[in-house]
Amino acid sequence: MIRDVKPKREVLSALFLAAGLMALLIGVAQSLPSKSQDGKDAGVYGVLQPQMNHLAQNYKAGVRVVTLEIGWNLYEPQQGLFSSDYLQQLKRRLAAYRAAGMQVMLELGIQYPPAWIFQKRNSRFINQYGDAFAADPTGGNCGVNAVFNPAMRDLIGAYVRQVFADLGTDFYAVRLGGGRYGEVGYPDSRYAGKSNCYWAFDPLAQGKVSGLPAGMKPCPVPGWIPGTPSPDHAAARAFANWYMACLQNYHDWQIAHMRRYYHGPLAMLYPSFGIRPGQLDLAVSGDLNGGTSPEKNGEVQRGFDFARFVAGIRDPKVIVYGTGIDFPRPGPYVDDTSDNPALWCSIHWLSTLAAAHHPPLAVWGENAGHNDAADMQLCFRRVRMYGLMGMMWAFDPELHDKHHASIEDYARLIAQEKLRGGKNNKR
Repeated sequence: MIRDVKPKREVLSALFLAAGLMALLIGVAQSLPSKSQDGKDAGVYGVLQPQMNHLAQNYKAGVRVVTLEIGWNLYEPQQGLFSSDYLQQLKRRLAAYRAAGMQVMLELGIQYPPAWIFQKRNSRFINQYGDAFAADPTGGNCGVNAVFNPAMRDLIGAYVRQVFADLGTDFYAVRLGGGRYGEVGYPDSRYAGKSNCYWAFDPLAQGKVSGLPAGMKPCPVPGWIPGTPSPDHAAARAFANWYMACLQNYHDWQIAHMRRYYHGPLAMLYPSFGIRPGQLDLAVSGDLNGGTSPEKNGEVQRGFDFARFVAGIRDPKVIVYGTGIDFPRPGPYVDDTSDNPALWCSIHWLSTLAAAHHPPLAVWGENAGHNDAADMQLCFRRVRMYGLMGMMWAFDPELHDKHHASIEDYARLIAQEKLRGGKNNKR
């Protein structure tokens, strides 16, 4: 059944005001890690993609947080029309998680956009080759041009508003990112047989039509193509800084917009390795021709300037959330004891950025998935070393499939953390 939801504005305002006041009352308690029996901080451990038949065993193992994962395409199959059947499924799952003693982190599923949104003008990212980014909407690769198109932000905002109206605000945290797999970033650097793709060539981004989001300006070097030489690399420098600032604008908009409805912790998802000090300047010195290591890996093209993003956060309840605690594994190009941040693992870099923030921000995260017991041990070591508030394990089905790190492994390592008293911050 599809619902046409058009409540009066004053009713919605009263609803969200009440929800916001309630969230303020419970937010502090929800944002704190669980405690061990001796009162020490035991850390926050959970799972992604929780399965109903695993809830009791997972709770016994020490799991206390699960994700409620929503698909925007399933929730709003037609613009402004919301699925009652799907909502009831979500409510049943939510009730079962809570009955099992779990806290719930909300995954809004912006990465699964409904098909109708791509019928809108300037709804897709376009690269310098003229390709419009299109991906399987069920594959989690998003593709909605909410960086440059404020109409896309409005549609996301209307969907988010409805989710909170239907499900309430009593969540442990809400995940943000808005791109591929729900993480922050532009689309892939390789697309349609082409490499070094930059996704800022739609008419809005290039200033061919007006109407960018508030606080954004069109490309300062319209028509300039990455890889084209420019005197003193001025065009490349201007383009690179603008490109990163545009994604930061979308990053910050997500945080600010969420505060209209929800006042608890916000987990902003930062993927991959991230651009390290000096790397963007090096890419600019080659006029963004794709020749440097972070360009070859797609870090620059996807906009992973996390130092810029974290430094600009103004909300103290934002959690710096890394989606690859296990990445990269120790090897010849990874040295967390080095003074060179370019050699650090991903979560070391993110935790350093969070600690340098004023005030310091909490750090949380997850592994990349498909991990064995040794990988899980590595993740727990990094949780301790870099002062994480805990970890979400990707994925619950893999803990029980006999081919990856097991729920027994997870239980043993969580128990060890409780004995240690949780966080053992090296800083």
